[in-house]
Amino acid sequence: MPDLFIKDSQLSVEEVIEKLKEAVPNNKFGILHSYDIKQTLAGKGQTLEEACHVFEVCNPVVAKNILEKDMNLASVLPCRISVYTMDGVTRIGMASPSKHIAQLTNEDVSSLIEPVEQALINIINQSIE
Repeated sequence: MPDLFIKDSQLSVEEVIEKLKEAVPNNKFGILHSYDIKQTLAGKGQTLEEACHVFEVCNPVVAKNILEKDMNLASVLPCRISVYTMDGVTRIGMASPSKHIAQLTNEDVSSLIEPVEQALINIINQSIE
């Protein structure tokens, strides 16, 4: 899998976000935090033309198991899914957890990360239709 997994959608950003909010718990994850980056930047006097929302998602059982193997991986948890526009097209995507975590630890966490990555792909796919 490439380092980024991104899908386009014919839906609006708001519609994708609503579907995302349904898909996350259906895949045994929770949304810990969400950020409206465009709004945050506007509050700091910066204009961003495109919409940009970031969601931090987590499966607590898996997060605990990963951190028990290598606490240094706290730097890359929780996982993030972004919903944004690019050239007027709604997109949703993530950085591949398996690629990034493999680069950051000597511990074998692939058996923990692969199901997480597949669940995140499922969440993204369920959010675009």
